[in-house]
Amino acid sequence: MRNAAGLTLLTTLFAVSGAAQSGHNLERPGHWKTRYDDGTTASERRFVVMRPGWHVFAGPGGLFWDPGSYASGNYSVSSTIFLFPEGDPEQSGSTRLDSPFGLFLGGSDLEVDGARYVAFELRNDRHFRIAEHTAGKTHDLVPWTAHDAVVTSGADTTGPVRNLLAVDARGDRTVFYLNDQAIAELPGDRVALDGLIGVRAGAGLSIHVTEVDIGPNRRDE
Repeated sequence: MRNAAGLTLLTTLFAVSGAAQSGHNLERPGHWKTRYDDGTTASERRFVVMRPGWHVFAGPGGLFWDPGSYASGNYSVSSTIFLFPEGDPEQSGSTRLDSPFGLFLGGSDLEVDGARYVAFELRNDRHFRIAEHTAGKTHDLVPWTAHDAVVTSGADTTGPVRNLLAVDARGDRTVFYLNDQAIAELPGDRVALDGLIGVRAGAGLSIHVTEVDIGPNRRDE
């Protein structure tokens, strides 16, 4: 049985004005798609509209995306993701904190065996990675790397921790930002980012995503 008190707490925590989004609050967004790490598109993992944004409750790892979130050429994308500490999953707690989470870009064929995407992921031990996933195989563009910009949830953490991920694809180069710090840069011809954009949620994590914003290149570039 789902805990109504836990949902009320979450709704209150994020009860601020946000960008328009479809779907009824606390219900699964009907048009969004999912792909789980075992290659399936159906699972028991709970994923709901929770304005502003969406909440992914603890469950199997996977990808979540709006089929209309597509970009090509020069663009930027940013997403604020809150990671919840370990606790009761019915009250938005994570059941583990060692799996990766973040953004994916350049997605194609996501509902078939040949799925391809590039993931910009964080891990709760202050590491990040940028990796290309194609047909079940993973190629590290930037291997797991320690960086102090990663905000983590510790043993004494009582609430969610916030990380702002952003990617700026500029043709000749692509810059990856975390909490407004440039933490990695790749030549444009090394990474193909035309395609679908969405969220990567690792197994057992409870995360809240307030936005997945796609727009023009950053002004500071």
